[in-house]
Order: sequence, then C-alpha cells, then structure tokens
Amino acid sequence: MIRITDLMKNNTLLSTLNRHQLHFDKTERELATGSKIQFPSSDPVGAASQMLYRGRLAELEQYERNVGEAKDRLNLMDGQLDRVGEIFQRMRYLTVQAANGTNSNFELKEAVAKEINQHLLALIDIANTKDATGRALFGGSVIERDPFLPIFSHLQTAGIDQGNAVIGVQYQGDIQVQSREIERHETMEITLPGNRVFWGTNMSIASNKDSSGYVAQGDQLIAINGVRIRISAGDTINDIIDKINTAPVEVRASKGSQDDIILTSKSPHQIWLEDLEGGTVLQDLGLIDGANPEPPNNYSPTATVSGLSIFEVVIMLRDDLIKGDIKLVGGRDLEALDSALENILRYRAEVGARVNRLEQHEKRIAWDTTYTKELLAKNESVDVVQAIVDLKWLEAVHAYALRVGAGIIKQTLMDFLR
Repeated sequence: MIRITDLMKNNTLLSTLNRHQLHFDKTERELATGSKIQFPSSDPVGAASQMLYRGRLAELEQYERNVGEAKDRLNLMDGQLDRVGEIFQRMRYLTVQAANGTNSNFELKEAVAKEINQHLLALIDIANTKDATGRALFGGSVIERDPFLPIFSHLQTAGIDQGNAVIGVQYQGDIQVQSREIERHETMEITLPGNRVFWGTNMSIASNKDSSGYVAQGDQLIAINGVRIRISAGDTINDIIDKINTAPVEVRASKGSQDDIILTSKSPHQIWLEDLEGGTVLQDLGLIDGANPEPPNNYSPTATVSGLSIFEVVIMLRDDLIKGDIKLVGGRDLEALDSALENILRYRAEVGARVNRLEQHEKRIAWDTTYTKELLAKNESVDVVQAIVDLKWLEAVHAYALRVGAGIIKQTLMDFLR
C-alpha cells in the first residue's frame, strides 16, 4: 500500500498547475503570432515542412524575377528585329523600283543609293543596341565594346559622302549566349549572337590547300560554332570531314577539287572556327590564320571566304545602285535582300516563341506560388476559433484545479499565526 502524504498532494497540484500554465503560454503565443510552430522542438515534422515551403517560395520569387528580366530583354530584342524587318521591307521596295527598266533616270538611282546608305547606318545602330544596364543585345557575352564595328573609308563614287562611307562592318562579339534559370534544371537563353542574326547569306570557306596527305600528329580538339570535335592521332582529311559532318553543327564539310577542305554553312551565319588546347588542325588545313588564330575574322588569308552579312548585302546593293548596274540590282542584290530578310524573320519568330514560353511559365509560377502558400498556411497557421476554445477550456480547468487544490492542501501552523 502506498502512503499518500501531504507533500505528495502539494507536489502533484503544483505540477498540474505548472502544466496548465505551459499550455496557457503556448496557446497565447499561437494566438499572438498566428503560427503554431514557435520552435523546431514544438513540431519537428511541421518545422521541416515549414522550411521546405518557405524555401520553395523564395525560389519562386527569384524565378519570377528571372522570367521578368528575360521577357523584358526578349521584348526589347523583338522590337529591334521588327525595326530591322521594316527597314528591309523599305529597301526591298526601293530595290524593285530602281530595278524597273522604265526607271533609268540616274538621279533616281542616286537618290535611292543615298537612302539605302542611311538605312545601312540605322542597321548598324540597331545591331549595337544596349539594354538598360548597358549590355549589348547582340554581342554574346561581350559587354565592354559594341559588337559591330563599322569601317569607314573614302568612297570613290558619286552620291555618297566621300569621306564618311561605310565600306564594311566587322563583328567583334562572340558566340556565347546568356541564360536565366526559370525553374530547377531549366534555363532560357535570353540573347542571340549577332553573327547569326545579322547574317544575310550562307557562308563558305575553302582552304585552297592540298590536304590529301594530311595526317593528324596527335589527339587534338577543334571547335566549329562552339561545338567541340575530337581529332584523333592518325586521322586523315577524310576522317576529319566525316567527324565534322556527324557533329551537331550547322556546317557541312566536303573535299574540293584541289583536295582541300571546304566548309559550308547550312543556314546564314558566320562560321566560327577554333583550334583548342594548343591544337593546330584547322591551321594546318589552311582554314585558320596562324598569326591571328582567335575568332572572329581569323580565317587564313589564303582561304577563299564567301557569304555576306546583312550589312555587306546592303553595301553591295548601294554600290551597284551607284554604278547603275540594274541587272545586279534586280537579280543578285534583290535575292540577297530576300535571304537576309528571311533570316531576320526566322530569328524574330524564335524570339517570339521564347516570349510565349516565358508567359506560360509565368502563369505556372503564379499557380505554384499560390499552392505553396496554401500548404504553408495549413502547416503553420493557427485555427483561431479552435485556439480560443482551447484557451477558455484551459481557463476553466485551471480554475477547477485551484478550487480543488484549496480543499486538498490543508492549512498549516503559519496560516493560524496570521
């Protein structure tokens, strides 16, 4: 038999009252803060879920900012390409008018050439457009300079400013693309390299070097348009051609009549050639200039390079108009204009597709944010009505405990002395 002493009764009562007070404090904190998770120890599983949901919300906020930035940049790019399209439509109209056999007036062709020259300057300005942060839209990853450098020279023709004529435009950007993460393991490219967008015709590079006896002296690495291709020791010119043609690159390799190698683009763009890791394959084949191996514009001086940027297309048209060569204006030049315009429209469609994808992804982020907030609220928010009921119940129980305790705890000698 266990003996129940007064001390045991007192300790039990105090323990009960302290437990009630802890419940009081917990319920009051939940009502005051609106959260039922005050410390990780109060609900370890709920605390872990809370961290997960809050982390996901922080991610979604960053993805939303990334999507907004990407949309702004792509919309700016789309606007600039729209301007380029309008300029080309105007130049095409002028070209057709100038090529009309009934319009043989030299002054008319001179006036058209002057307007074409102004459109050329406008195209260069568009190609060098920068966003609000000063980054070029069409320079790849190059931000310290304009991606397109106009070359001015004295032009020995009538109708154009003799000392300020653009005779060429050189690309000085790179082929890198900037991306933004819009979801876990999902990125969106937000730039277009200028040597693709502002190119008018397919490009071809013929080395003009007999490579029939060429054999690679060691394992080397080359890159075409940024795609790396491994060349093994002992590879011949035919092996290299096969490796280029099976690589995922928009360039076709073939052997010329002089047993030289010829590279031809499958779509209008400037072919980007690199010898990597100290290799010399492309130099040995006569495609790259050994004195200037870094792209762009690193082609061997002995190679035959064909293909025009949109600026060179316009320069060719302007010069043919000045010379009055109507046959070239209505044939070769008009065809080159159409090819350049088609390329511009192709990339504008690509930009539009990216914007559409971002708009759909933006809706998905909004839905995910709402859903995650609901889960977070269910996980940590207090049921106010239930908490108030619990608080009132605790008050009643505590009052009953105090009354019962008053009857259980007997008066002591000190109580009588008072």
